[in-house]
Amino acid sequence: MLKKIILFFLWVSSSAFGQCFNGFQIGEYHVVSIKSDGTLWGWGSSDAGSLGNTNSINPTPFQIGTATDWLKVSAGAYNTFIIKNNGTLWAMGDGRYGLLGNGSTTTINATLQQIGTATNWEKISASTDMTIGLKTDGTIWGWGQNDQYEMGNNTCCANQLTPIQIGTANHWVDIETSMGASVFALKNDGTIWGWGLNLGGLLGNSTVMARSVPTQLNTDTDWASIHVGAAHILALKTNGTLWSWGGGEYGQTGDNFPSSYYRDTPTQVGTSTWSKVFAGWKVSFGIKPDGTLWAWGRNDVGQLGIGNTTNQFTPVQVGIDTDWVDVVSGGAGNDQFTIATKSDGTVWAWGDNQVGQYGNGTVGNPVYVPTLMTGLCATLSAAEFQQENVFTMYPNPAKDVVTLAYNLTDTDATVALYDVTGMLIHEVALDAVSGTRELNVSAYPAGVYFVLVKRGATVVSNSKLVVE
Repeated sequence: MLKKIILFFLWVSSSAFGQCFNGFQIGEYHVVSIKSDGTLWGWGSSDAGSLGNTNSINPTPFQIGTATDWLKVSAGAYNTFIIKNNGTLWAMGDGRYGLLGNGSTTTINATLQQIGTATNWEKISASTDMTIGLKTDGTIWGWGQNDQYEMGNNTCCANQLTPIQIGTANHWVDIETSMGASVFALKNDGTIWGWGLNLGGLLGNSTVMARSVPTQLNTDTDWASIHVGAAHILALKTNGTLWSWGGGEYGQTGDNFPSSYYRDTPTQVGTSTWSKVFAGWKVSFGIKPDGTLWAWGRNDVGQLGIGNTTNQFTPVQVGIDTDWVDVVSGGAGNDQFTIATKSDGTVWAWGDNQVGQYGNGTVGNPVYVPTLMTGLCATLSAAEFQQENVFTMYPNPAKDVVTLAYNLTDTDATVALYDVTGMLIHEVALDAVSGTRELNVSAYPAGVYFVLVKRGATVVSNSKLVVE
């Protein structure tokens, strides 16, 4: 299922491209990314301040601020959230309903500002209504609109202007929001949970309008990752199979059922295995282990990249290339666009380009097939070649003991810890397909380490661990 990458290649490839982009995050009309030197960059539309200005069109990448210690970035519809190396959370852009978590409902926020004082943020997922955050201690937090129980605390309907914890569980490993009022989370036991508005069957039973607290959506315990679009969800299992449910009127669920069919139960998408998937505004993309790129769903402006504007109700291959490693899609309605990366670090785009979303200096002139974006490059890491969410660590940063949770497809795997020079520090065998393992790091010098799950020379997962 996985591409084989020799360990030596991992460090060489990440430095060979120089200061390129570490993946792309897309809102409705803006793109943000962090370069390998820790600087923050963006392009596209910034009406609400999502890129640190109020320009409607920004057709070329520009640096946002001067900081060089940014770690992760996430794009909401019209705002941007960034986590620094020290675990603090920062934001800019649309603050309606309390979306930024800064205690205000001001719409335009063109200046980066810190959100609270917490130093253990792991991931942010933002919709047009609310924002959900995951911390390194496995807890989930929420802020923004709460008219559909988005805060998951059985209350309605006042806006929440600052982050509050959702429930008491502390073993969440992933979060995703729809583009509206639905929230999803993945636990380290492989179960999927949801709350908020039950749009299109996203949260199951059609007689339930909303779920006021986190509720397990099905009995399966082998989910590996979740990806949510406007009102549909794609979920990968640990065996690489892909499942979908929710709104499928344009074919975005890939099941070939009638448009009016109510999809409230996971249905497998084809029979193939997948290494990476992405759910956008009524569109879906997937990359198979052989490096081929596939697309399905709405295609009125060529956002699927297949050379026409015909909607697709089952996955169709995008071109014939076999070296795709990542794909993201943004926009809404008839303004959708897609950006994808190949294993050679080249960046490709297609679909709408009215506000300079391509990032190559052009505006308008949409293309319907993948087109090379001259001047853009992507730094590749082991994460681009692995199945998603087969391995998690918590807490991170850590001082004493780190818990390693894993869901693999094969036995005979090992966990190896390397320092930043590539020197092996510690290695331990995993004697089961799934489970947890504790690693004592109290004697390790403070700094950044790389934790790799391997089967022989095959890298299954690569994560960064910060020891304090």
